[in-house]
Amino acid sequence: MSAQRDERPWPLILFYVLFFMTVGVSLPFMPGYFKTLGFTGAQSGTLLAVGPTFALFMPPLWGQLADRTGRPGLVLLGSTLGGVLGYLLLAGATTFPQALIALSVHAAFATAITSLADTLALHHVQQHGGTYAGIRTWGSLGFVLASLPFGFLIKDIDRTTVLVPLVLLTTAGVACALTLARLPGRFHEGPKPSFQSAFELAKQPPVFLFLLATCLHWIACAPYHGSLAPHVKDLGLPPWVVGVSSSVGVASEIGVMLTWSRWGGRLSPKKLLLGVFLTSSARWALMSVTSNPWVLVAAAGLHGLTFGAFYLSSVEWMVQRAPGSLRATGQTLFVAATFGVGGIVGYRVSGGLYDLLGGHQLFAVAAVMALLPAVVMGLTPHRPRE
Repeated sequence: MSAQRDERPWPLILFYVLFFMTVGVSLPFMPGYFKTLGFTGAQSGTLLAVGPTFALFMPPLWGQLADRTGRPGLVLLGSTLGGVLGYLLLAGATTFPQALIALSVHAAFATAITSLADTLALHHVQQHGGTYAGIRTWGSLGFVLASLPFGFLIKDIDRTTVLVPLVLLTTAGVACALTLARLPGRFHEGPKPSFQSAFELAKQPPVFLFLLATCLHWIACAPYHGSLAPHVKDLGLPPWVVGVSSSVGVASEIGVMLTWSRWGGRLSPKKLLLGVFLTSSARWALMSVTSNPWVLVAAAGLHGLTFGAFYLSSVEWMVQRAPGSLRATGQTLFVAATFGVGGIVGYRVSGGLYDLLGGHQLFAVAAVMALLPAVVMGLTPHRPRE
């Protein structure tokens, strides 16, 4: 294999690391920060639903812009800087309306970051070889590098939960401006990027049912992502349980991604996703019956399948269905359906149910809910685009 084929996209790798370090702090600890500000579970659920609400329509818009201009790196820079502005506003927010406005600004831009970075990764793989999983693994590593030490270093969840992601995302924006945003434009053969072509892609039965299944899966995951920190706090457990659980989960995700090239291609995305959904149901069922911190940490070991294999299989599904000219559009449709619709419903419902039922019963509901996407996926035909 030539040196060109072995080339690694270090600027993109650096961006993945920095961005997911941001996620490593904000995703597991932000719900706890909302509780510190005195927000109710329903209010926290509303705030957590802001990102998914904007993910319904903003990522496809950013994806269309990236496909039409052929400059996903430049569009990624705009999304990142907008996300920085949102976190800057959140750092000064003390009331629910202020936090709502800040997160709305952040979400209007940042909800497209992952799909735009994934588009750059897929472009690199097509041109230079390698695997998408091999590039995306660095993002998971960045998550662990931030989440694990953060959980141990803080004595309580406070404003630092916003300031650290603000600094990290700003650094990612600077790195993007110096490298990825300067990449030359690239266009692909296929349908002209338009809202009509995006709609035509989404309404294909294999794509539509796939998006429905991934949406249902993310609804079932919402109690973990939105209520783990409050659940741990209400159980009287220390903050390190949140950090260690998140880190163990992402470590298992890294393991899946590092070994994906050896076994991921042996099964179709459909079979892999069926396994993911059934495993997720078992994970939530275990969390519904335990208050032991180490059992909670052990259950997080299944995150490699619940999210890692889920995400890789989903990206591959859309790669097989969307033509090159709609690559960013296809990935952002996945983001909109899964993290948009699924996140809105999941966070809103789980936030209210947490106040009503408590953590254990909420995870029991999630265990049952996780079986629904398996049913949908079983009915979904998988015929790769010719």
